[in-house]
Amino acid sequence: MNKTLQRVNLSANVSRAAKTNFSTPQHSNTAHPVGISAFSEYPATPGDHPIWRIPTPSLILSPARAVENFKAIQRAFPDATVGYAMKSNPHPSLLAALSRVEGAWFEVASRAEIQALVDIGVSGDRIFFSNPVKQPAHIAFAVQHGVRLFAYDSEHEVEKLARFNDPAHPLEVYVRMTVTHRGALWPLTHKFGVEPRRAVELLHLAKARGLRPVGLAFHVGSQCVRPDTWAEALGEVAPAWKMAHEAGLTLDLIDLGGGFPAPYTGPVPLPHEIASAVKPAIEACVPGAKRVFLEPGRGVCGDAADMVVEITGLAQRPDGQTWLYVDGGYFSGLYEIPDGIRPAVQPAIRESRPLGMHTYRLAGPTCDSLDTLFEMRSPVELVPGDRLVLKTAGAYVYSVGSPFNGFPMPEVLHEEEWMLYLDDFRGIC
Repeated sequence: MNKTLQRVNLSANVSRAAKTNFSTPQHSNTAHPVGISAFSEYPATPGDHPIWRIPTPSLILSPARAVENFKAIQRAFPDATVGYAMKSNPHPSLLAALSRVEGAWFEVASRAEIQALVDIGVSGDRIFFSNPVKQPAHIAFAVQHGVRLFAYDSEHEVEKLARFNDPAHPLEVYVRMTVTHRGALWPLTHKFGVEPRRAVELLHLAKARGLRPVGLAFHVGSQCVRPDTWAEALGEVAPAWKMAHEAGLTLDLIDLGGGFPAPYTGPVPLPHEIASAVKPAIEACVPGAKRVFLEPGRGVCGDAADMVVEITGLAQRPDGQTWLYVDGGYFSGLYEIPDGIRPAVQPAIRESRPLGMHTYRLAGPTCDSLDTLFEMRSPVELVPGDRLVLKTAGAYVYSVGSPFNGFPMPEVLHEEEWMLYLDDFRGIC
């Protein structure tokens, strides 16, 4: 069947599913999603649909969606330098697409990430190394490839950076500070960061060792859904900024870090809403900051991929729960689920079945008890051979998946190549 006909069949199926109004929040206590009682069956996904042809587990990736998200952040912060945080998803096609965006930079934490960028033609003057504690060989590699901006938060790091410094063209360095994290799913305040007075001491030390101290940095935490958290963090940075200037250190760079959220099971602040909270705080708290850096990762790639898995087993357990076993799980890259990242799901079935709410506990394929996922209420009974589309799986799944227990990592497929579009599936349970 040609791709045009596949697309038509898909649209017809999605249209039919939309009529049942599967848009009720996942924790609804109603017997059925609103409007579902008017229909008697959950529609089948046609047998010629590409979802049945792809291998599972797989990630359906849309670099174009990531580019859209990246540009939205650029528009919200037109005077800032936006650097994609590579750790969130370093797939080569995604990096290549972002590298072609005018003004795009990249935030890295290791030699391998720099090498991946070099391989696609990204020069060092578009890279900043914001890992506060770096391996010496990685610093050397970065300097060799033209990286000039480095974060740090300790005396030992100053000494490492000084070893690779050229006094005629000193490396620019900025201190990572610890700040508030209210509204973030994962605080990042313990492993890295210093208090204001210590930050100023480290700026002075860098200058004494021939480096060029240029600013301060912070990170409010991952998946931050509260715009005011960035503003409050700037307020905590302000004393260090003021003390540094009073001591004769001319800082001009503030790195606001990441934290931009992805829409997993509900709306999250848009980039322009975060910008509205941040811009006045920048002017008030770090006056003279001519260079504003951002490090979005999840907010760029989170909804740029969906994960497709197949149900391989079903079992009733003594506690009364019905367990569904799927061929992708915790070790396939879904490691964030226990910490609160719960993807929305759309089932795909080969034949229509009666509507009716069913509760399942999902688990991955390995023999490890850690490999459990989440509880799901489905509007249709599910059986082995059915497939599930896990929405918003673009962040970290590709980065951290492993072949543990002999099960394969998700294969990365591209939506255009397979005519399997992210917008054709909706998270309905």
